[in-house]
Amino acid sequence: RHEAEIAVQVMHLLHDLEKNARLTADASYQERMIERLRAQLPDKMRRLLDMHLRVTDRRLRKRYSEDQFGDKAQRMYKAIRSKTTRDVHAENLYDSILSTPEFPIHSKAYGISLLTRHLATAAIDHVSPDVLKTYALASVDMNGVKGMVDCTTYENVTHYLQAMSQFLLDRNGETCRWLEGEQKIKVTPLAAGGDEFALVLDAEGPLSPALMEEIGLRYQQEMANSQHLSDFLDFQSRDVRFEYSLPTEEQRMAFHKMTNAEKDTYLSGVRLPGKYYATCGFGVATLYEGLQRAVARGSLSLRPGKETFDSARFTIIRHMKELADAREADDKDRVKKGLQFSDPEFGRFIMRTMEGRELDLRLRDMQAQLSQEKTRRQQAERDLDALQVLCNEKNAQIEELLKKCA
Repeated sequence: RHEAEIAVQVMHLLHDLEKNARLTADASYQERMIERLRAQLPDKMRRLLDMHLRVTDRRLRKRYSEDQFGDKAQRMYKAIRSKTTRDVHAENLYDSILSTPEFPIHSKAYGISLLTRHLATAAIDHVSPDVLKTYALASVDMNGVKGMVDCTTYENVTHYLQAMSQFLLDRNGETCRWLEGEQKIKVTPLAAGGDEFALVLDAEGPLSPALMEEIGLRYQQEMANSQHLSDFLDFQSRDVRFEYSLPTEEQRMAFHKMTNAEKDTYLSGVRLPGKYYATCGFGVATLYEGLQRAVARGSLSLRPGKETFDSARFTIIRHMKELADAREADDKDRVKKGLQFSDPEFGRFIMRTMEGRELDLRLRDMQAQLSQEKTRRQQAERDLDALQVLCNEKNAQIEELLKKCA
C-alpha cells in the first residue's frame, strides 16, 4: 500500500511538472534541451558537430553584420544549431556497428528514448502508475567473448556479435514468437556496446517477476541451443588451441622450435571444452521498479520545486537501468557458478582474461592437491588409531603375562 501511494504521488508530480514545463518553455529551456542532446552523442561525433557549428557561426557572422542585420546571424545560428543537433542525435539513436543491411539494430540510446517517451506519455495522460509495470528494460551481457578474442580474430568476434544481433532481431525465433504471440509483449532489441545488448519490453499487462525471470531463461536456453552461434568457435581447431594456450611471445617461440610430433602432443593436451555454446547474464527491470528505487534511495524528491520534468524522468530511467544491470550481473554470476559444476572446462573458458583462467586452473590444481593431502591425512589418522588399538591390546597382554609370572 505504501509503494502504491508513492507511485501515485510521483505520477501526480510528473503530470504537474510536465504542465509547468509546457507553460514555461522559453528559449533557455530549449537551449538546455539542445545541450542535453549534444551531451548524449559519442565523443567523436560531438567533436565533429562542434567543428561544423563553429564554421557555420563564422560564415553567418561574416555574411550578416550586426550593423545591417542586427542579431539575425545569432538567430539563424541558433536555429541551425537546434536543427543539426536534433538530426545528428536522431541518427545516432539508430546507429550501431553491429547493424547489417538485412538486420539493422538500434543503439541502446534509442531504447532509452523510447522508455522516456512512454514515461512522458503516462505523465501527460495522468494514467494509473500500474501502466509503468508494462514497460521494462532487459540487460543482456554475453559470456566468453573475451575468450573468443584470445583464440580467434576480432573480425570473427564482430561477426559473432552481429549474429547475436540477428538472433535477437529474428521474429521467427522461438522466444520472440512466444513473447509477441502468446504473451502479447512487443520486443525491441538494442545494441548496448561491445558484447552487451538490451531489450525494451512493451506489454499489454503488468510484467510480473516470475514472467521476467521466465523471459530470461527462455532466451538463455534458445541461445545455448543455437548451432549457428556455436559454430563461431571450434575448440578442436589447431589454430584455436594454439592461440588459446600460447598468449606470450616466449611461449610461441618455444612452440615453433618443437618437432611436429611434439607440437601435436602439446596441442592435444590443451584443456578446452568439448563445445562452445552462447551464454549470457540476463536482468529485467520495469519503469515502476525504477520509480520505487529512485524514491527509496532519495534520488527523486517528492517536495515541490526540487525537480523538473526532465530530471524526474531521467532519474527514474537511470534507476530502472541500474536495477536491470544489477540483476544481470547477479544472473551472470549464477550462470558462471553453475558452469563450475556442470561444465568446469567451459566455466574456466568464459572467464574474462587468460590470467584469470590460469589462476583458476592453478586454484583447481591446488584444491585437488589439498583434497589428496586431506585424504592421506585422514588415512594416516585411521592407521594411527588402528596402531593405537593394537598397542593397547599388546599392553593388555603384557600386563596379563606379568600378573601370571608374579
